[in-house]
Amino acid sequence: MIRRMTTLMGGSVAGQLVSILAAFALTRLYSPEAFAHLEMLALATGIGAVLGTGKFEQALMLPKGDQAARSLLWAGQRSVGVAVGVTALLVWPSATWVSDKWGLEQWPMVALVLPAFVGFAAHTRLLEYWHHRKAKASPVALANGGAPLAAESAKLAGFSALPLSGLAWGSGFGILARWALMRRGLSEVCRSAGWRQREPEPGTAKAHRDYPTWVLAGSAMNRLAQWLHVLLLGLALGPVLLGMLGLARRMVMQPLSILAASAAPVLFKSATDVDDGAPLQQLFWRALAVIAGLSFMVWLVVMMAPDNTTAWLFGPQWLGVMEVVRLLVPWFALNFMAASLGSMFHRVQLPRWITALDALHLLAVGTGWWLGTEHPEWFGGGEWGALVGIVWAKCGYYVVNVTVLIFAVMTHGNADR
Repeated sequence: MIRRMTTLMGGSVAGQLVSILAAFALTRLYSPEAFAHLEMLALATGIGAVLGTGKFEQALMLPKGDQAARSLLWAGQRSVGVAVGVTALLVWPSATWVSDKWGLEQWPMVALVLPAFVGFAAHTRLLEYWHHRKAKASPVALANGGAPLAAESAKLAGFSALPLSGLAWGSGFGILARWALMRRGLSEVCRSAGWRQREPEPGTAKAHRDYPTWVLAGSAMNRLAQWLHVLLLGLALGPVLLGMLGLARRMVMQPLSILAASAAPVLFKSATDVDDGAPLQQLFWRALAVIAGLSFMVWLVVMMAPDNTTAWLFGPQWLGVMEVVRLLVPWFALNFMAASLGSMFHRVQLPRWITALDALHLLAVGTGWWLGTEHPEWFGGGEWGALVGIVWAKCGYYVVNVTVLIFAVMTHGNADR
């Protein structure tokens, strides 16, 4: 497990180094409004990629036989096609309205190809989990390292022609690059599970119907909770603050999310290889200790950084971002812990618990935003009351999430595997 996780993290770290180095130039070329365009693209592709698979990628590693696994891939690829159509129906008619309400001048142009970006992002998740099923970390590491290089290069090249939407187009190019790298060597697998083919092992997809129902519903609520702040704060406070949030996400949350995406499937695969009881619990506690340590280190570094760190790194127009980063880092660190360990819910076969927690997440964000808006004095006052309320709500939710997971693992018996 450690070797595969190290390989995956090596690719992720390489990709993040590219993104960090490019940020020094991008933040001097692009305005906060351009980063707001990028945030809206990340919102759409982030939600679409997770929901577009029908959550069948989460089940890919459960079957013992390859034919059953191909049936789940077959079902997932059909879900991706549906996601592309649904995204087009939602995004195209609303593009002008979104542009006006959120102050995103070039959003209609980005929206034209957004369904394709969602499709490629969702399909990439299926391919990634297939590689993890085969315990092949190298293709995933290559994609994690190569896609950011392609994305950041496109962003730098696109500034002169597209000063507002160049970041969004570059990110879309990175999505395509990641898909292409992930798909290498899987052409036969994808064709055999194509949407025109019959299900390789009939009945397998139906046997895992909890994933496109309970797990998908939970993921929909979870993703909406994760991105609701972009919609609410961008609408209320404008594209400049939204752009600042985008830079904060790029600096802290995005690297942590990529590390979590690398750690979660490796932990899941390792957990399926060990027996219930003490072996499973020992594996879980080791993973929790490592991930909690990383989270604390990130929090400590951000809190100790000087006030002018972002202005010094990214240019004077980003002076106020350090205050935003400090406010958000507890949320980012706890989110990293929950995302890295969350696959254990699938190992102990409690998908409905995930749905309940995701419903709680959405409720918590909505409640935090409402309290921060109606009673900003409870959160220190000022125009950022809604943002502070959301941060407090998210931190509370992630503490509950990890606590419930610990209870689930410690009380897990001899579940059918």
